[in-house]
Amino acid sequence: MHKTSLFSETVQSELLANATLVKQPKGAVLFRRGEPSIGIFLVKNGSVSLRLESGEAKPIFERTVARDAVVGLPATISGDRYSLTALTLEQSELAYIERQTLIELMRSNPAVAFEIMHALGEEVLRMREILAAAPAVTFPQRQQTRSRTADLA
Repeated sequence: MHKTSLFSETVQSELLANATLVKQPKGAVLFRRGEPSIGIFLVKNGSVSLRLESGEAKPIFERTVARDAVVGLPATISGDRYSLTALTLEQSELAYIERQTLIELMRSNPAVAFEIMHALGEEVLRMREILAAAPAVTFPQRQQTRSRTADLA
């Protein structure tokens, strides 16, 4: 049998028991890059676009995720700000778990913590693969100046 979910049935049930199910219309913004993390979204039905946008709101990077994906995990675990913008591409049903609830669940249930950390590791590997395949970006070179070490010699 092919496993489609990131989580075992037991952990998925535990997560859903602590989630609020929400339906979002097409084009709903779940969170924006730079906003403080508030929690994760498990995609139950529909699809979500994860975007890194330029100053002109043009996507520099875009990835679409669908059923059983987890959205917002790295920022939620770290307690940092979201690094991408997430918006629904169609009407979607999502299970939302607020950050504090997720952290408490991970502290009290090692199986949940292990599977969440595994999902986080998968996300890191996926992003590394995407970055490795991306065209190189070059930045203007700074003008060379003498180092302070050379001044002391």
